[in-house]
Amino acid sequence: MSPKSGPTLAVVLARGGSKSIPKKNLKKLRGTPLVSWVIRALKNSPSVDAILLSSDDQEILDLGASEKVELHVRSPIDSQDSTSSEQSLIASLESFDKEEIYRTIILVQPTSPFTRSLHFEEAISHFFSGNYDSLVTGTSRNVFRWELGEDGVATPDYDPENRPLRQEREHLFVENGAFFIVDRNLLSSTSCRLGGKIGLYQMPDFHSWEIDEPFDWIVLESIAENINLTPEKTVE
Repeated sequence: MSPKSGPTLAVVLARGGSKSIPKKNLKKLRGTPLVSWVIRALKNSPSVDAILLSSDDQEILDLGASEKVELHVRSPIDSQDSTSSEQSLIASLESFDKEEIYRTIILVQPTSPFTRSLHFEEAISHFFSGNYDSLVTGTSRNVFRWELGEDGVATPDYDPENRPLRQEREHLFVENGAFFIVDRNLLSSTSCRLGGKIGLYQMPDFHSWEIDEPFDWIVLESIAENINLTPEKTVE
């Protein structure tokens, strides 16, 4: 491990409000609240020294207490629709870890329930072995992207007269939003989750689904039921 690593803290940001899916973080996916899926995966990750659940919602905090994780009561100013994840993350750290004991921070999104402990472990190992300052998770996307301008004109990210083969674009990735890892020093100095020497952990497409809209929920629930995927079991 890099000497700068120190103890590792995973912070799960789970706001009570959700416009697209009411009470999304408490809604049960295959009988288990959405936020509990990532919490249980984190609890099975030996490299994670502590788990902090940050929320403005008492029901979510009560659920966190039942899952036996640390809790942070988020203030209204850090719980708005326009509040950035960085603002909420820094507020939770300033409240929970004023002495800055935890030197490596994992920002975890509960909207990616198929993230498993294996993914956290592999990503943390990659972060330290590569001596990165921050890390993003993503998936490979061998697609051809187009940008649509305000004037309606579409511009490709490749030369149409020399259209590349799909395999020639295999090193292109898209951020999947599952989680981020950042060195505490970088976060403190920039107030940003990514910067410095950035690493990327590639997750399988199947585990990269995010729940943002009601249709996403239908898709993920159908997948989980068809392959009998359930939250990880934790040993107390």
